[in-house]
Amino acid sequence: MRLKTFQAVTMTEAMDLVRRSLGEDAIIVSTNSHRNGGGVEITAAVEQHNEDDFATPEAQALRYGQGNGRLFVPDEDFADGSTRQTGELIAGALAWHGVPQRVADRLTEAAMRVGLDDALGALAEALDEVYRFPGLSSDNRPLILIGPPGSGKTIAAAKIAARCVMDRRSVHVVSCDVSRAAAGEQLAALCRVMSAPFDEAADARELGRIVDAAPAEAKLVIDTAGINLFDATERKALKALIDASGAEPVAVFAAGTDAMEVGELAGQAVALGARRYIATRLDAARRLGAVIMAADLGGLAFADAGASPFVGQGFLRLDPLGLAHRLLADPDALAADAANAASANIPKPAVFKAAE
Repeated sequence: MRLKTFQAVTMTEAMDLVRRSLGEDAIIVSTNSHRNGGGVEITAAVEQHNEDDFATPEAQALRYGQGNGRLFVPDEDFADGSTRQTGELIAGALAWHGVPQRVADRLTEAAMRVGLDDALGALAEALDEVYRFPGLSSDNRPLILIGPPGSGKTIAAAKIAARCVMDRRSVHVVSCDVSRAAAGEQLAALCRVMSAPFDEAADARELGRIVDAAPAEAKLVIDTAGINLFDATERKALKALIDASGAEPVAVFAAGTDAMEVGELAGQAVALGARRYIATRLDAARRLGAVIMAADLGGLAFADAGASPFVGQGFLRLDPLGLAHRLLADPDALAADAANAASANIPKPAVFKAAE
């Protein structure tokens, strides 16, 4: 599904823009009329698959998160026996993770074109071909984290700040999350442990003043309140914060949630200017279809990933090989490895552990 937002003076003009850009099959996702004659805003979507992409009952069940769906059937023209087995293994894993059939087929076909008998290497090559993996940059570009409630933005902000502290780089953390009780206090406590400067901003104007006063050499990391990205009013308020900060919006989405839902949320984040996203809770999720769909349906590039509630453990570098390993690994064995790794760590101060 492709999402796009249109703005015009009247509803009729906005609808004309929708039809010219997306065609007659466009679906209206939301409409918003601005006060005082400020015009209207329409978010519309159009499906980007063929009519029979979800024709079979098994594929329909897979699309809506039920069952495993059918296995990919390799093309006999370019697949020998071992390559077919590799394709079936990859297709079965993607189906188990809840990746929609059309996406799973595309990734499986790309993997089989690599010509490797090793499923891990073939899937990694396919992921690298289809998606982008830039990671989180180590420069001083300011970042503002956006996403739905409970996605892990606050811990992600603390982890970015901790990375700067460990690298002996200047950092300045700002919380715009004044909607939740004690939300700012949690991030402030984490910053005190790291001796990182911390501020709170109640609105875009106050955020602008804080940004202007922050040291030029400091990495600015801004946490925002979780919002309903499908709500035009909430998106408008978030856009005001993004504009006031001058920072790059980076989306944050939790693994283990509905794949199609996260993909559509990612599309809304792209409309707000996001180009990368952080996947969180990889340690607490078995099925990673949402991780794939934020990149596929939403079009976001993969940044780093959170796989621990401990700030001191930082991020995982989410690259094609690492993601392929998680998609193909036995989920129970992966969970056991994570538990063993966590138990082997030196205990962290209580303030360094929080729910993502």
